[in-house]
Amino acid sequence: MEKLLVSFDDFKKSKKLVVENKPFHFEYDKEIIKSANLVFSFEANKYDDVISVTGTVTGTMSFECSRCLKEFEQNIKIPFECSFTKEEYEYDIAEEMRESVLLNIPMKPLCKNDCKGLCPVCGNNRNEKDCFCEQKMKDEFVAEKWSKIKKLKI
Repeated sequence: MEKLLVSFDDFKKSKKLVVENKPFHFEYDKEIIKSANLVFSFEANKYDDVISVTGTVTGTMSFECSRCLKEFEQNIKIPFECSFTKEEYEYDIAEEMRESVLLNIPMKPLCKNDCKGLCPVCGNNRNEKDCFCEQKMKDEFVAEKWSKIKKLKI
């Protein structure tokens, strides 16, 4: 991951630093995030011995749906903020942005909230085509149980 250092030297002429729509690249686990096309913008303000940075990371990220395993894109807009003092002198805000993005990744990404997932019997994507495997299994289960009861002689 490339560093993005903000230091007190950046504020010799002005008490404000604005950066807009710069590409943001960071390392991520390809099993979780399939792809990421992100940009960042931030505003940094110097207040005596403190620099305060507020900004956003926006763009699209691709995930694999945890129910149907289909890859999908999701638009994101993630705010971040940090501050540092003169003792630190410079600060890598790329790490702050990376942490904000990673903390906002859904635990179980879904292509849509009502995703039906895969059929556990035939593996069919139930969002694309309905199957009746579960009903068939229930019917067979009930028929099997009743057949044993019918064999009882009372």
